[in-house]
Formats: sequence, C-alpha cells, structure tokens
Amino acid sequence: MAERPLGIQGIEALYEECRTRVQDGRTADTGRGLPAIVLVGPRGSGKTTTLNWLGYLGSRRPHAYFDFGSATPRRPHEVAGRLAYGLSHRFPRQTPLVFPRLTLGLFVVAPELSLDATDPERAKKQLRQALRGPQEPNAAGDRVAAVAGLLQDLNLVRIPGVSLLASLIRQPPSMPLRVTRHTGFAWYAGPLAALDALVELNQLSKSEEPADRAAVDRRLCEAFLADLRGEYARRQRDRNCVVLLDNIDAPGGREFLDLLMELRDASGEPDPLLAVAAAANVGRVPAMFATGPAGVRVRAPEEAGHADWVRAIPDPPPNRSWRWYCVQLRGLTAGETAQLGTNIAGRLPEAPLLAHQLTGGHPWSIRQLLTASARLVGREEPETLLRAVLSSTAPSAEGADEGPLLEEEARQYLLRDLTDDQHRALVECCAAREFDAACDAGLLDRFQLHTRDSLARVVATRLWLTDPVPQDAEVRGGRGSGYLERVHPHPLRGSAVLHPWLRLLLLQELAALPDRWDAVHGKLRTWHAHHGHPLEVLYHSLALHRVDDVIEHLARRLVELSDTDIWLYELYTITAAPLRVPVVPEQSATLRLERLAADLAPRSFAEHTPLTLLVVGLWLASDPRNRLPGANPELNRTINAMLQDLAMRSVPRRIGLMHEAAKYV
Repeated sequence: MAERPLGIQGIEALYEECRTRVQDGRTADTGRGLPAIVLVGPRGSGKTTTLNWLGYLGSRRPHAYFDFGSATPRRPHEVAGRLAYGLSHRFPRQTPLVFPRLTLGLFVVAPELSLDATDPERAKKQLRQALRGPQEPNAAGDRVAAVAGLLQDLNLVRIPGVSLLASLIRQPPSMPLRVTRHTGFAWYAGPLAALDALVELNQLSKSEEPADRAAVDRRLCEAFLADLRGEYARRQRDRNCVVLLDNIDAPGGREFLDLLMELRDASGEPDPLLAVAAAANVGRVPAMFATGPAGVRVRAPEEAGHADWVRAIPDPPPNRSWRWYCVQLRGLTAGETAQLGTNIAGRLPEAPLLAHQLTGGHPWSIRQLLTASARLVGREEPETLLRAVLSSTAPSAEGADEGPLLEEEARQYLLRDLTDDQHRALVECCAAREFDAACDAGLLDRFQLHTRDSLARVVATRLWLTDPVPQDAEVRGGRGSGYLERVHPHPLRGSAVLHPWLRLLLLQELAALPDRWDAVHGKLRTWHAHHGHPLEVLYHSLALHRVDDVIEHLARRLVELSDTDIWLYELYTITAAPLRVPVVPEQSATLRLERLAADLAPRSFAEHTPLTLLVVGLWLASDPRNRLPGANPELNRTINAMLQDLAMRSVPRRIGLMHEAAKYV
C-alpha cells in the first residue's frame, strides 16, 4: 500500500471531484472540461509521494504514471504511447481501454518501418504487408524488450498489480486487426485515403525538420485523445481516466502537456482524461497570471476545487493558461509533525515540536530531523543534543561515523537546482529581512551577470519566498499571534521573505564567513539608512552586535511613545535580527544571556539593565533551539521578569508592558 502523505485532504477532494465529473460517458461541464492540475512546491514538499498516493486511490480504474525527471526525454507522441499502454491494462470489473487509432499510428511511425519515399504505390504495398504481421523469427523477442522498456519508462512498479505486469511482459497485449482496420483506418482517412495518409505520416516521421516532427506528434496525440473519447462514448464509465505526470518541469514535460492543452482547445470537445502533474519550478507552468513573486495563480489545497478553477477563468480567455490549475502543497502543521514523530515523542517529547519550529513544516526536512533526533533517544542531556541536532550526521549516512552534517545535507538537497554562483549569492542575500531589499541594495552586484539576472526569478519560481511571519510574543515562545499588525504608523513593507528554514541554513553558512557577514549586514544597514528605514537600520545594527545603538533607541522611544503597542512592534521587529552564533549547544540560553549582554553592550547593561536583558533575551528566543523545553520555554521567565521590571520603572507606568509580560507565563 502506498504511503498517505499528511496535509493533502484538499488535494484528495479535488482529485476525486475531477475524477468523477463524468456523465453519460462524457465529461460534465462541457464548456470547460477538466483542468490540468499541477501540484507545485519547493524541493522536498512531497510532490512525488502525493502522486503515488493518488495513483493508489485510483488503482481500480484506468491510470498511468510517467516521470519526466527519471525517464529518457521523450517526444510527445512517445509519451502518449507509454501512457496509453498504462491506461490499457485490465482492471477488475472494468472493460479495458483500447487505442486503435494511436496503435495504428505508432506502428506506422516506428523507426524500423521504412517505406519507399520515391514510389507511393510501392510504399502502400509495403505498408499493407507490414500490417499483416511480423515475419522475422526474433520479432516476438523484440516486442518483449519493447514492452519492458515501456514498463521502465512508466515506473509501473509503483502501481499495484505487479504479477499482472509480469504476465504482460511474457505475452504483450495485441490489438484485434478488425478493430485497428475499422476504427483506425477510418479515422486517418480524410482529404487523402487512409493508406495514403499513413504513408505520408511515415515519411514525416523520418524527417528531421521541426515542423514535420511537430506534425507527427500532433497527429498521434490527437489519436490518443480521440481513442479516449471513443472509449468513453462506447461504454459508460463512472470515473475519468487519470495520468500522473511527475517533474513536468524536466525536458519533455511541458512539450507534452502544452500539446495536449492545444488539442483540447482546437477540438472544442471535452475528453475524459484527468492530468495531475507535479513541478518544483512554477516558472515552467503557464498558469493564469497573478501578482506576487511567482507570477502565476497558485491555490492552497483547502481553497482548491473545480468550481474555484472555473470562477477564475477570464471571459473570454486571452490564451490557454486558464486550462492549468496550480495547487501548492503546504507545510505540515505542528499536529501533523507530532503524528510523524509518535515513535520518539514518548522518549524525546521535544523533538517533533522542535522539528516543526525549525523547518516551518517542510516535509522532507522534518523527516530528516526526526530521524536524526531518534538517534539521540536514551543518551544523556537530550536537550543539549537537540540544540546541536543540525550538527549531527545526516540520516542518509546511517551507521557511518563520519559523513555530511545534517545542515550541510539539507542545504545541498534544497538548493540542488542552483549553480554554485547562485548559491553563494543566495547565502549573502539571506542577510536581508525581505528578499527584495537584498536585490535593491546591490548585494548581487559582485556576482556573475547570469546570477544577477536570474536569482530573484529562480528563488520565486521555486517557491522559496513566503509571506513574513508577524513578529510578536508567539514566535518567541509566548502566547498570541498577529496582535501587533497594523499598529505602527510606519510598518515594514511586508514583502516576501525567504522560507525561514532555508534562511536559517543559509545564515549558518554566512556566519562561517565573518568578513562577509559584517560586509553584507553593513551594506544593508547603509542602504536602509539612505532610504529612511530606521527599524531596518537597527535590525542590521543588532546583527552587527551594535546592541548599544538598539538600546539607546528603545529607551528613548519608551519615554516618547504614548502607545505601548507601537513600542512593542519596534522591539520585536528589531530583535528578529539574525545572531551570528544563535545557539551554543553545551550552554543553556539562560546562562548565556547575561554574559552576552555584558560582552556586547557593557554601557547599556550598566545603565539600562532590564531593557538590555530583554533585548538580548528576545534576540536569543528568535531561534527555537533556545526555547527548550517546549512545555516551559527557556528564556520565558527572564523575558517576563524584564517586561515587568520595565513596566514598574517606566514613566508613565506602562500597563501594556504588564499585559505583554503575562504572555510569557
């Protein structure tokens, strides 16, 4: 049985809704038909696992799987042939689909079939003879090898029914000649007689001209859809057939689906084919335009539905982009992460919550962290080990004493699609709170032209940009979320930020280059000062360990402001700055706090002790590894005490600070 991914309930509902939209043998809603559903998400978000699960759900009805990323690049008509092979398998209590038009066309364009290009009559005679059947003694063995190649391309081992497939390899299915002649020949007949049209198709298949090759692909994909329509018109069925197409952003993926969508437009007829695809690069999906970094309309699983797709279609549609429907796989919730970590939760209860907080719910990374955490069960000082979990050996190197660190393995996996220069540039861009600021401030100027031109697009289309998280008590181990939104007269722009998990990994890589850390944060600080962004200036001042600057500003504002919420907004916004060494595993954050405050801001620590301890405490609490254990987060007691102390010392007395302190109890 396939593994059911967590968090895909909305995708399952969309899949079943589209799969069952059949009526009297034809697709319901004849005006629009079915969308090409594309599951999108960054690397490691579970796209392939989700496709496999959908294949399992549809395993009792015609379906086929094709991975453009692992198979040899195929032309569209070759993909259609492999999908037809998968769809034609016999399923219990289901009449198998047959493809007479496509079967005949594929036979005619087979590389081994050579017809006389100079004598049309002789060419037709050769074709008639070839259609009577193979005469060579090795033909049966060649056919078995061809079927084995089909199975390898289709990755049919993922789909239930392996014993059936083995029998098909030994005795491949054949198309009754009468069906091929009656249906196939009749379909190819038109301005030319059927044999003449087929001879011409054979000649086109031998050409290297792009236009001729495109004509062959188009005709055979037309045959594929015509066969499907014919089969559903001939026998009423309760489910549309399904093709699951992985990695359509790899070579061949878009070519096949683009042609399929073009043929749907040209025919004006609905077809009973539900295409569910997956892509890590949304820039390769021509879905409807939307504002935002990715540039296309992407729906969350909970929002997805056939009616939602139909409502968004422009009237009239300007192009075929409306036929594509992008649904983004979401990250796991804390509860779903806890389900994955049930095997270690009883012995190491902090591990699932920490994995979720560090990764923001990224599925692949959660599994890696939970696997690494499971190795720590039973050891002494589990909290110390968990704080150092990113420095442990990656799970892929099981049993090895030496191997890549988990953080290195994660970086390489998540950024595999980037060039080395793009990777180095992204390491520096991660210093900016908002990704746009990194580009605007000129951080890319020192890199190659290709990197300068492409990095922003690459990060956006691979869905590594996300909405910023509200900065308040909730992200520091306290209670409440979003309560400081829209309270400040000059808030942050709120533009897209790097995914917090990817940014954490990149910041650790940048921290290993002290000179670059200082240079990048210094450049960003200067740029923000020039453009009048005082909170961002202090954000980067804190990253540069200029704690005195931050304390001076916050002490002055505490006296000037009459609205405590505005002051709290500035406090949390500034202390979200990255810390060069966020965690010292062998030392608890509470023990580290006072020494760090005294070392980095001796003047402020002497003059504004409570405020300095509060700022450094919130700064440390930005990293969830400093908030262990989760049931009673470390640093909460110090943050609570410092807020209360400030409330008692402030003039006038700040009841809002007392209320804020209560969020850390």
